[in-house]
Amino acid sequence: MANHPKTDPYLERLRAIQMETTVVDARLDALESGYALDAQKIDAIVMAQMNNRPACYEDFLSETEIKDIAKRYNQALNKGVDCDALDYALSAACGLISGLVDVVFVGSPGEGLADKASDNMFDAAVVRFAKTIKDEKTGEQAWKPRLGNENSPASARGFLERQFKACYDQTTSKGVDHAVKNMTTKNHHAKSAAHYPDLIGLVASICNQFTDTSTFLDGKSGQIVIVPGAGKGVELKGETLPAKVFSGIANWFGHCMSDITGSSGSQGRGMGLPLPFWEFFDLCNFGKFTNDKGDWQSFATVMTQVYEQGYDVRHGVATTFPVTINELLVRAIYALKRHYVGGIPWTECVPSGDSPELQRMLTVGVGSMCLIDLGHATVTSWGNWVKFFGELNITAWARFGMQGARELQMAAERDTRNLLAINDDISEEWNRILERSRALLAEDNARL
Repeated sequence: MANHPKTDPYLERLRAIQMETTVVDARLDALESGYALDAQKIDAIVMAQMNNRPACYEDFLSETEIKDIAKRYNQALNKGVDCDALDYALSAACGLISGLVDVVFVGSPGEGLADKASDNMFDAAVVRFAKTIKDEKTGEQAWKPRLGNENSPASARGFLERQFKACYDQTTSKGVDHAVKNMTTKNHHAKSAAHYPDLIGLVASICNQFTDTSTFLDGKSGQIVIVPGAGKGVELKGETLPAKVFSGIANWFGHCMSDITGSSGSQGRGMGLPLPFWEFFDLCNFGKFTNDKGDWQSFATVMTQVYEQGYDVRHGVATTFPVTINELLVRAIYALKRHYVGGIPWTECVPSGDSPELQRMLTVGVGSMCLIDLGHATVTSWGNWVKFFGELNITAWARFGMQGARELQMAAERDTRNLLAINDDISEEWNRILERSRALLAEDNARL
């Protein structure tokens, strides 16, 4: 028995519509040629044909036309991403340039020019924030630095620490009766859940402030540890629950600002706040990675040591610099090629997020950048896992993951998108027939 391809009801409907448009075209051709037609008789014949068997192109088209339509519809149904070799080459070149910018200007935490610019930006932000705090009684600036320290980040941090005290600010394992292992002044921000500048950190902070507890992430055991009564009873302001919640949010934000560039007594660069959602690494108590001494460590321990090397929010912001350059370069190349090579007007060359070609070019660009980043980290680390992960550009890899997810989504929606495009073509065909009908009616009215 011969195997026949599985029919698609939607495509059968499209074929029926194509037959209807062809019949109407034939009737219009006859009217334009001056033939008198019995419309009721023709409609009856057409309806009988549609009821007795499925509509097909062969009734109205020549063999050459059938082959041409089959070819065009097959291309439409299987249309992928319309990128040529030049698109891929230009995107890869953008990734290469961005990767070199990452290697030269970012590099290791706290060392590159981008890191220094990021550190200065955050220091200035802390000073500006401290100057915005007003005394409740006088309404004047509450921060009263010593002469010469008006723009001192250390002085501003000290003021903010006193102004926004937190019950979860223990700095060592001893401060929590060793409930959390291996917590030191260098990593207590990463181990305290409320110190993360994200939604999880905010929720943990509010809960800790209401219950006078401290929530820690113990990378040694991969568990969440809650220490009760360790905060010496820091009270929230406000008489009502909403007021206390707002006070807790404000206190959390102010305390984060006091720690975002390190503590007031920090020497050198200091340990800032960890990156948003870095807390999930502290729960990854699995894997075997060797350290300098040859001992095995879990992934959580390695990532804690990466933070201790300076991979904090400030370095995270510095890593966005080459990623932003890559994004701008790819979008600029996309627009320029469409205009100068494709001859498309500038108004239609604006990079659109819905364009499959642009998304593919962005994927290739950031993928090339990640390859450069991976190669650089591998060569410079020489088996040192802390050094390896510390050299990686986490923003680039996150962007690459997002682009990969976008590619999968677009691949899943490709068939639907192509069928909608075919439907648009059929709508245009109906509009063409309608225009012809209007022209014939206008001619008949003119003769009458």
